[in-house]
Amino acid sequence: MQRDLSALSSQIFDVIVIGAGIYGATITCSLAEAGFRVLVIDKGDFCSATSANSLKILHGGLRYLQHADIKRMRETIVSRRELMRFSPHLVAPLACLIPTAGHGFRSWPVMAIASVFNNLISADRNQQMHAAIKIPAGHIVTGDELLRAIPGYAQEGLSGGVVWHDGLALNSERLVLEHILAACDCGASACNYLQADTIVTAGNRVAGIQVTDQVGGEACLLQTRWIVNAAGPWFDDLLNRSGIAAPPTRWAKAVNIVVSKPLHGPYAVGLEGQAGYEDKDALVKRGKRFFFFVPWRGGTMIGTTYHAYTGDKDSLAVTPHDLDEILAEVTGIYPAWRLARQDITMVHGGLLPMSDTHASDDGKVQLAKDSLLIDHGRQGGPKGLLSLRSIKYTTAPVEAKKITALIQKQDHRQKLPAQANLAQQPANDSGDRAIAPSLREYLTGRYGRWASRVWRYVDGGKPEHWWLCREPDLLHAELVYFVREESAQTLADVVFRRTGLGTLQCPTAKVLDCMARAMAALLGWNEERIDHEIQRVYAAYGPVVQQAVHPEQEGLRCR
Repeated sequence: MQRDLSALSSQIFDVIVIGAGIYGATITCSLAEAGFRVLVIDKGDFCSATSANSLKILHGGLRYLQHADIKRMRETIVSRRELMRFSPHLVAPLACLIPTAGHGFRSWPVMAIASVFNNLISADRNQQMHAAIKIPAGHIVTGDELLRAIPGYAQEGLSGGVVWHDGLALNSERLVLEHILAACDCGASACNYLQADTIVTAGNRVAGIQVTDQVGGEACLLQTRWIVNAAGPWFDDLLNRSGIAAPPTRWAKAVNIVVSKPLHGPYAVGLEGQAGYEDKDALVKRGKRFFFFVPWRGGTMIGTTYHAYTGDKDSLAVTPHDLDEILAEVTGIYPAWRLARQDITMVHGGLLPMSDTHASDDGKVQLAKDSLLIDHGRQGGPKGLLSLRSIKYTTAPVEAKKITALIQKQDHRQKLPAQANLAQQPANDSGDRAIAPSLREYLTGRYGRWASRVWRYVDGGKPEHWWLCREPDLLHAELVYFVREESAQTLADVVFRRTGLGTLQCPTAKVLDCMARAMAALLGWNEERIDHEIQRVYAAYGPVVQQAVHPEQEGLRCR
């Protein structure tokens, strides 16, 4: 997977997918597997926007029971299973716990019944799943066990808790990237930092797209017969620039925080917030929005707050006010945990579509419950153009299959041979030398079926010279691989999206300098560019940057 704009501009693609978040990636993989000549592009890095800013939970749709929406719940269960089967080394079962109390919807008997229904509806949740990541059935816990998980938690009428299991994306960014890598193994192309400017039509049919390379600055036309506009919050901007009708969409700013403080038990915990909230689509009203506390790399992710957003999408930023709001909620919900501002080490901010049917007349955000797929050709627009307004990470595989089926139904031209699920088979690396036993677990744990591709770049010298740095661990070979085969262009690409080393807290200044200088040797950066790249990483921590840039770790070794 290498950036070659001249090669891309000389081809005519069957489909160009715009947006390389989880939806764009799964759509690309599904289309490539079906035999289409497909290209996916993104104006930033792969998975650098909304798909990277989440609580990393692969949901099974338990909350849809309150809507009595079994169809949507089943779609979510199937999608979760697909994601977990695709990259088993990047996911794990996640036990989730919420307290039971009183005699209403949140009472022990009602939640016990909900748990039974969830187990029955998701009976096939582990079909063809690797044994290590199978999702257990839910169950009820006693009040004593609940308080061992969240010591000091106080709620009137507390009776115990209900446990169910979802999936946890251990690296949500690499999960996206691996769908793109798999698509490329099936013959697809991918290019990051390529801005989609306007859609080009001929005779009321898609003919191509004008793009600008954000790295080299050149502009060109890419030719295609289909475009899938999966640009996330920017999907309507592209349509407006192209003079194509876009559905009016209101956006909500979603914010999570990451803290260095761990929870006491093995659960992700859901606790009711303080402010009132009414889900207007639910048959069973909860009355308040939940905040989730998710174990994450020795710390905890907490979210989510939502506020209507009307500003510039490219200028979205998490502010000190956002942090204070979540901190106040956590302090009110769970004062015994004693969370402090200095515990915050990372922030997430993204945009989600708000409901089309429920206006926010009370200041409370009502999120869209379903993705919106638009076939513009059927609405008087250019044929061959599909736009997707997506909602949440987990449901991407199901939407990808819908889009592939729609294009297959309308497109009868000769395609490449179907790949027969090649995207989920081990990459063909025959002839490579065997991975050293000392690195096998390390590489397969990070890269799964692509581990041997990273191993190709390991120098044959002494093992102690393999490492760029230790604690955190990073091989010289990994950095070379990221640049040469995964299109890493910036230090932030590596810190956040190729390794995840910066997703709990900011790496030390020494580690960042070490990584930046290694990339400089590969990409020709000067001292000014090295400093610029490091500052861009710091900027990603927003209002917590000063506390996130912590002192050097004792014992750190960096070559």
